[in-house]
Amino acid sequence: MAAPRERALTVLVVAALAGVAGLSYWLLLARGPAGVASAPAQLAPPPPRGEAPRLSVSRAAGAAVLARGAKAREPLATGAELRPDDVIETAEGASVVLSAGESYQVVLEGASRFAVKEIAAEVARFRVDDGIVTATVRDDPSRAFVVEASDGAARTRGGALAVANVGGRVTVGVTAGQADFEAGGRIVTLQPGQVSSAERGQPPSPPVALPRSLLLKVDWPSARETNRRKLVVQGKTTPGAVLTLGGQRVVVGPDGRFSQVVFLREGAQSLDVVARDVGGRVEKSRSPTVVLDTRAPDVRFDTDALWQGAPERR
Repeated sequence: MAAPRERALTVLVVAALAGVAGLSYWLLLARGPAGVASAPAQLAPPPPRGEAPRLSVSRAAGAAVLARGAKAREPLATGAELRPDDVIETAEGASVVLSAGESYQVVLEGASRFAVKEIAAEVARFRVDDGIVTATVRDDPSRAFVVEASDGAARTRGGALAVANVGGRVTVGVTAGQADFEAGGRIVTLQPGQVSSAERGQPPSPPVALPRSLLLKVDWPSARETNRRKLVVQGKTTPGAVLTLGGQRVVVGPDGRFSQVVFLREGAQSLDVVARDVGGRVEKSRSPTVVLDTRAPDVRFDTDALWQGAPERR
């Protein structure tokens, strides 16, 4: 019976020694030397501040120019890297695509004037002085995408929107995500499929659904030949649409009506009207052929006919 008792006593002694060793390790190593508090756990260093994505021209088709500071205007080239204060102007029929990696993409339609204001890690800021610009922005709560126009601005942190500026009237449409439209000291939030407009100095209109179609009706003059260089073209389109006639910007009234004087060139010609809206739709209309002839007609005198029937003079 003594042997089992001795074995049990041995086991108890070993367990006690192990406990004392563990306590000593915790006191000396885990807590540090006596009287010295252990250092607090170090937090992981914050990630480095994000860098602004580079903005470059991924496509440039048609007549488009780049104005950079006081430097003379030059044709816009694919691959060109853009920086603040750069201005891009496009003629009717041109198409320009700007890309900032996977962060955002900007499409400039024809007959537009677009400026780069700021490219930073936290914000990308642009301005459309005339025409229409469309942007697709990746969701990113840390970066704002802003398009200024007239005295208003549209802001989003992710989605797809278009901003049009014609004669100081600004129209913003959203097809994905959401955007805030600020003008006249007031802000409205646009959801997918909504549009809002603001006249210069006025607050945005309440958001409404994007029109299902783009209206374009042109009252072409009935005359097919004329000796007058001036031609008046009238019609109606969807309010807020961006309109060009013969490549020139046309101001559209709040009700969508327009009236434009066109100067014809000598000879036969046709005129094109192109309408675009913030919903991404395009409508076109072409006039019948018009002939301008300002030359005086040839005058012929038939002297034989003048003397027919006259008495013979002797």
